[in-house]
Amino acid sequence: MVEWAVVIFDKKGSDRTKLRPEHLEGVHYQYGKGVLKCAGAIYHNVGDDGKLSEFAGSHLQIEAPTKEDALQVIYNDPFAKNDIWDLENIIIYPFGCAVRAAK
Repeated sequence: MVEWAVVIFDKKGSDRTKLRPEHLEGVHYQYGKGVLKCAGAIYHNVGDDGKLSEFAGSHLQIEAPTKEDALQVIYNDPFAKNDIWDLENIIIYPFGCAVRAAK
């Protein structure tokens, strides 16, 4: 099995907030199946108070046998199906994890 490091930016002007509960439900489901090893939002800014602001997109660590299988996980996400993610510019590479800390 291969782990895939993925970065997907949100399309300019998109608003993920309405779809976020449905997206997170799918993330937790895929994590429970062992498909997602890590997932979370990426942001444009960190405020003086340390709070993250302005969603930039998403980072995913997907375990799948092929790149095509990993892409299917992405394409089945509500953010992909509802034009939030910029699917034309996905960054995806096979990833060899050296260390991983628990959150």
